[in-house]
Amino acid sequence: MWMKPMLLIFTLLFSGKVFSENGQRSIFDLMQYKEVLELTLETDFTQLKNNRRSDDSYKAQITFKDEAGKKQVWDLKVKVRGAFRRIHCSQMPPLKLNFKKSDLKAAGLADFDDMKLVPYCMGSEDIAKDALLREYLTYKLFNEITDVSFRVQLLNITYKDSETGEKVRQWAFIIEDTAELRDRIGAEKVDETKIFNLPAEKFERDHLRMVSVFQYMIGNADWGIGSCKNLKVIEKGGKLIAVPYDFDFSALVNAPYFAPDANYGLTSRDQRIFLGFPEDLGNLSASKKIIAGKRQNLEATIKNFKLLSPSSRKDMLAYLAGYFDAPTTITTVAERIIAGTSE
Repeated sequence: MWMKPMLLIFTLLFSGKVFSENGQRSIFDLMQYKEVLELTLETDFTQLKNNRRSDDSYKAQITFKDEAGKKQVWDLKVKVRGAFRRIHCSQMPPLKLNFKKSDLKAAGLADFDDMKLVPYCMGSEDIAKDALLREYLTYKLFNEITDVSFRVQLLNITYKDSETGEKVRQWAFIIEDTAELRDRIGAEKVDETKIFNLPAEKFERDHLRMVSVFQYMIGNADWGIGSCKNLKVIEKGGKLIAVPYDFDFSALVNAPYFAPDANYGLTSRDQRIFLGFPEDLGNLSASKKIIAGKRQNLEATIKNFKLLSPSSRKDMLAYLAGYFDAPTTITTVAERIIAGTSE
């Protein structure tokens, strides 16, 4: 009986919708009509890569076919984004795509004008593809749990250097504009300078508990509430809502640069750590049961994602099973550190 009231709260607070408040589609919606979108992005990649520490913007153009088969050509600007991946992604740094609001409005689309592009990050084609697809799939898993999550679209993208004419074809994915996420759930923007080290009561706790359990399930120690690390914070009904992103350092993704975080006493990939509010530890049963109820959907999402190799799908399923089949207790930072010192 406890689950029905909680699900009702989630339905009232977080009922998502496909289009904007005025019923308009977005440029993201235009791209999201099939599992993989063929897209060409053209810009001066030579200069962009050579100046990856810079926040300069570069003129660019994207080309793709929409659901009706019509060729879509859009002028935009791109710039390098991120921290770790900006420097360490050897092939292509992560990018922000910025469209012109006037162009979007002229096309009858909502004016959500930017989105993040996540590219390959390693030199080896097979390793880079595997890590990227696993991170994309992790976003899709969180989509299965709640609409209060960033939508993603997988791309088979051709990068064309506007100066040299050189073309490189790779996998990538885009993440929807935060403004579009806010619009979907009826939330408001918050001042990001005022969201650090806030007390638990400032947050929508049911959703935050769900986020905390999800991050625990996927073995992600690369996030934090106090610092709002890898969380986008928005507001609805007077409460802050924390929406997670950047899952590449999670054990579920298991990127080549993943390593257990020694700061939390972690020594192996199989160890998990709870980084939610400590006072929520006694109130996680509802979130855990809802996520447990989604187990079949989560496993089916992985099994049906044939673009990922059978061995990687098997590994992801085994890692989730390590959470679902484990004892119901959740390990805190203090407990992990104490356990580590006694080993």
